[in-house]
Amino acid sequence: MTGTGVSHGCISVINGIVNGTGAVIGIALETVATYTEGGDSKKVIIEGEKTGDRLAKLCVKRTLEHLGAADCNYTLTIRSQIPPSRGLKSSSSVCNAVIKAVLDEHGADMNTLDMIKLGVECAKEAGVTVTGSFDDACGCEIGGFIMTYNYENRILEQRPVRKDAVVLCIPGHVKKNVPKEEYQARSRIIEQAIALCETDIYSAMTLNGRAIAEVTGESGDLIDIAIKNGAIAAGVSGTGPAVGIICSGDDAVRIAQAMPCETIITEVR
Repeated sequence: MTGTGVSHGCISVINGIVNGTGAVIGIALETVATYTEGGDSKKVIIEGEKTGDRLAKLCVKRTLEHLGAADCNYTLTIRSQIPPSRGLKSSSSVCNAVIKAVLDEHGADMNTLDMIKLGVECAKEAGVTVTGSFDDACGCEIGGFIMTYNYENRILEQRPVRKDAVVLCIPGHVKKNVPKEEYQARSRIIEQAIALCETDIYSAMTLNGRAIAEVTGESGDLIDIAIKNGAIAAGVSGTGPAVGIICSGDDAVRIAQAMPCETIITEVR
């Protein structure tokens, strides 16, 4: 028997590093994990990537412990449409998908929030997140607009959003390591973006995205180009460097063609 787990990606509306409050919008890009027990080793195959197996193995280990199942050898295969290390929540998506695959192999159910929190703990243990990324994990699994308080793994707000197109602008370099204090220095503007979410999550996303671009040293030109070409919202996602762009379906191809970097067109989930 082989267990299968599917999760998705999301893009940032509010960066949770600044003060612990994060918000995201789910997108349709998928991560699929398949898990089969047996063999002579713990084998992790991440298609298209050579790194990242520590997080996946931790997710398997902690899920087996939760189930009270014995440690065992296995083959775990992970295939993802989400570019890694670009701020598009690939690690959270992997955690969710792997945990669901192990549960599926064992014919077990788990409350969605409990599953998300287990993945968050695995991400913390693996050192791939500053805050625990509860917002990212919720967005990848639940979709829509979600705002959370990451220090307490608590959902503050959840609502559906219209199914607009999403253009992801993906520079060739990976995310930069920036001290947490530099994010926290933008606390005032991020508080403004959080308040703005009550009435206009798209303006909040752009405001946040510009602030995070300043922190990480990314150019704001990508945001400007997207807005000039009719985007509803655009901003650096996570800690970047990818820029998430929300637009109407009619504008998606034109906006993607205007961006001076690799792009992926998907949609809000």
